Amino acid sequence: MSAVFQVLAFVIIAYVWFVWLMWQRRGHVQPMPGMVSAMAVGMLVGLIAGLLFGLLFQGSLARSTLWGMSSGAVAGLLVGLPLSMLTVVEGVLSGLMAGMMGAMLGEMISLEQAEPLLFFLIMLYTACLLLMERWHLPEQKKAEPSATWLGLRHPVVGALLLLAVFVWFQAMSFAPPESGERPANPLHHEQRQK
Repeated sequence: MSAVFQVLAFVIIAYVWFVWLMWQRRGHVQPMPGMVSAMAVGMLVGLIAGLLFGLLFQGSLARSTLWGMSSGAVAGLLVGLPLSMLTVVEGVLSGLMAGMMGAMLGEMISLEQAEPLLFFLIMLYTACLLLMERWHLPEQKKAEPSATWLGLRHPVVGALLLLAVFVWFQAMSFAPPESGERPANPLHHEQRQK
């Protein structure tokens, strides 16, 4: 499995876990933290997905933009849906904008140049999900010392998870395509010849 598909699988698995958590705790989530969560998750999923689709579909900006924007919008929608309509709107719009920016980045840079940016975004995504999981904990559960290790709330567990993501990402190889060159866009080539 290539590194791009591994990153995409990690984003999807972490996202499904977080959406399940939001649906489970929807009665306990305050409006402002819920809105921040929808915006942050929609933005980060849109950026990462747009960047990955831009790398996968290089030379086809329209396709990567549509996939990136759709991914970010759906991410913001599903996080905001159990909370309120305003949260849905905020999450969807953040995801749309971030998906578009991520796709443009993916089109402009090579796979080797994208590696540090992907690393930064994946670490930020993981840290944000862990932080937001703690925000949305019901008040009575926060006081229970027995539940500290459950749900990734203990700082040591969170740090170990971030370390595991760091090691996993460093073990991946972002090998360039065999030709070593990006596919040329025929439209730009024709315009230069005229």
